[in-house]
Amino acid sequence: MIDSVRRVLSGLRNPEYTGENRCVPCTVVNVLIAAAVSVLVGRRSRRGGVITFAGSFAAIALRGYLVPGTPTLTKRHLPDRILAQFDDHPLEDQSHAFEGRFEEQQRQRNREQSDELTTESIEELERQRENAVDPERFLLEVDAVKPCENQADLCFTDELADAIDERMASLPDKPVDRALVAELYGVEPEAVTVKERSYPAVTIGRRVHKWPAEAALAADLATHRALGELTDRWTDVPQGQRIELLEMLRSFHDTCPDCGGPIALSEDTVESCCRSYEVLALNCEDCSAPLLEFDPSEIGGTDGGIEP
Repeated sequence: MIDSVRRVLSGLRNPEYTGENRCVPCTVVNVLIAAAVSVLVGRRSRRGGVITFAGSFAAIALRGYLVPGTPTLTKRHLPDRILAQFDDHPLEDQSHAFEGRFEEQQRQRNREQSDELTTESIEELERQRENAVDPERFLLEVDAVKPCENQADLCFTDELADAIDERMASLPDKPVDRALVAELYGVEPEAVTVKERSYPAVTIGRRVHKWPAEAALAADLATHRALGELTDRWTDVPQGQRIELLEMLRSFHDTCPDCGGPIALSEDTVESCCRSYEVLALNCEDCSAPLLEFDPSEIGGTDGGIEP
């Protein structure tokens, strides 16, 4: 009997709008609509109101929405600042204000750990603050980057570029490997859970970490190892800031880490469950793999950032 019920519910469920694909603002709007309708029905019949709400809630749970066209209505009428809080597209905010973002990450970690702070963890937080670096100065000091020959930008040094190529060649075809990602984040492999998504994503603790494509993850893994071989100072840089640096350094690659083809900057319209917005993207032209996506409005920060 229970198995039969599960099969029926499974047949009714719409995976396109439920589970990890559920649009939270749409769900909230539909629940409010269901509550309002149930109240109106309940004025005539309390039992009818309860049944109406229960049926509506079941439809929302199984189908993702009650009113057809809710995603379109939500995108059109809810303020963008609200939709952005629920968006789950793998857009990586590529602000160049490393220090400000690092401090915000530290504040978030403090909030998450507020109930279990120990003397040891407080000392670790203080150590991270003390070891935070100016990104551009650090990379220049360890000979990871140098001024480009023909333009007023920074490029990989030959030594680091060769090391990255060697490390890239040693990576498996599918870089979403628990051990490799654990090495990147400085945790045990058992702490990493690989998520089933169309793009690389893992969960470590209560946080989800994601990349726009396997090429982006491969670039981060190879660059992380190459920097560790280049300088002992790399492991002293706070982990959160290392991840920020690796994201930015993807833009320094001359060719695609995945297919070896050219890399081009393009402007795309991104559709998520909640909204549509313009992004700038570095894409591999031959294999269409995105390396880096960022909001155009966030370009131009000067708080210690690197202009690629």
